[in-house]
Amino acid sequence: MRALFLNVTFFKLSLLLLFVCLPFLTIANTVNWKVWKQQESLSISSRQSSIENLTEIKATAVVKSSLSGFLLFIQDVDNTPKWLTNAYQSQIINVISTNEHIFTVNFSAIWPLKARHLQLHSTFWQKKDLSVEIKLTDDFTIKNKVNNSIRAKVHHSHWLITPNLTENKEKQLTIEYTFIVDGGGNTPRWFADQLALKHIFKSMKKIRQQLPESKWQLHQTSGIKELE
Repeated sequence: MRALFLNVTFFKLSLLLLFVCLPFLTIANTVNWKVWKQQESLSISSRQSSIENLTEIKATAVVKSSLSGFLLFIQDVDNTPKWLTNAYQSQIINVISTNEHIFTVNFSAIWPLKARHLQLHSTFWQKKDLSVEIKLTDDFTIKNKVNNSIRAKVHHSHWLITPNLTENKEKQLTIEYTFIVDGGGNTPRWFADQLALKHIFKSMKKIRQQLPESKWQLHQTSGIKELE
């Protein structure tokens, strides 16, 4: 009985510590971001992650678009090189469902670096507040070798797309994208970080420019509810 009492007491203390510490853990997870560049409704920040001392990067932007317009825009692999900096080709290699697929992206070489490529598993879902989350993870189910190219490793890649309305009742999105990627090779970490920051800034600028005028604004994604 004494052992049972001690176990229950320890469990209660553990729960108490968890609830006491949880707010601080949540706060700790949101601090330490350092703004790298901010322009109009676009902000790029970074911080050191706990994963192999890699840098975590966060891009935040506001853009006029419907949820479906955004989702269809980024799934349009033929259009990817037009907004994703340094990408020259993207291809869907397996459609699992309407909201889940596997795709590749090939990036051109930038002197003195070698070319890079990704093979990713993408899944998106809509939450009760109508925001949409997109999770990207490395996929190894299909071997896709690219000559003279290094495969980058994705440790974390996540989009949060939150809909809202402007004063004129126009559809608008707040986009938050965070990622931790190891480009591989012998590239100095500081140099790789600077390239990643510059590339995501350029990419988000292109999204803000192209997305509102995209043909996909006239289409609807199955299962996605828009804010009215």
